[in-house]
Amino acid sequence: MKTTGNTILITGGGTGIGFALAEAFSRAGNEVLICGRRTERLDEAKRQLPEVHALPCDLTESEGRQALFDWAT
Repeated sequence: MKTTGNTILITGGGTGIGFALAEAFSRAGNEVLICGRRTERLDEAKRQLPEVHALPCDLTESEGRQALFDWAT
């Protein structure tokens, strides 16, 4: 399995396991996209990992899913 040079999307990437995965994948040389509902958590994740791309969105809403799709693609 190729573990570098990928684009990886992590939902819930602002905290906990999601943040840890974002950090690990980013440090391994991947482009990492994170999303989550809490803007302040995503801002903090961006502060710690400036190379990561972050989008606040709520995936329980169809508008949030569409926004994530549009942004990621």
